[in-house]
Amino acid sequence: MSMRLGDLTWKEVEEYLKRRKDVILPFGSVEEHGPHLPLSTDGDIANSVAEELSRRKGVLVAPVVWYGVCNTTRAYPGTITAGFDSFKAYVADLLRSLKDSGFEKVYVVSGHLGGSHVCAITEAARSVELDVLFLDLRAVKSDDILETQPFHACEAETSLMLHLHPDKVDMSKAVDEKIELEEFSMTASVKLTESGVWGTPTKATKEKGKLLFERIVASFEKAIK
Repeated sequence: MSMRLGDLTWKEVEEYLKRRKDVILPFGSVEEHGPHLPLSTDGDIANSVAEELSRRKGVLVAPVVWYGVCNTTRAYPGTITAGFDSFKAYVADLLRSLKDSGFEKVYVVSGHLGGSHVCAITEAARSVELDVLFLDLRAVKSDDILETQPFHACEAETSLMLHLHPDKVDMSKAVDEKIELEEFSMTASVKLTESGVWGTPTKATKEKGKLLFERIVASFEKAIK
């Protein structure tokens, strides 16, 4: 069974802290993921990874931090973004509070991997005297499972959602759109697509999602002692 921080009493947390001092903190976003995936996609994936790690390793899982920095997709209805500085301060407060409760190590899993979002989490972690490990989905090898490069609302995310939450996926609405990278630009690395998809979700399958999910969890397991 996974162990959820929000389901415990303070006395049960106190007992847990006598055995171990670590916790997983998943991050998501409320962000458009094309016409075929829900706004909750990033958090759904991060929470599923965190709970499976908890089940395998016996480490506690904190509730998902649902909001993040979503600059590139903010023009799409439904995307809710926090500002960089306010989000960084909020994450730093969460980490300090975990430390004050007695935790000494935090494993961060973020389903949302926008540059500003990850940078804010990184800067927040560096501002707190706490051992924070970032379990980076981008570092997990996937080219032997997927036919296309992971990006956004793509083959990778769609396959994971088909495996984890098939009831939330409508493949009849999936469309493929290429992104255009602007070389040397510091302010606009991608151009928005009509659908909000950057990639090839039509190539997604639940079988690929299962293989990718197992690969992710197995890779991150090694970091949890």
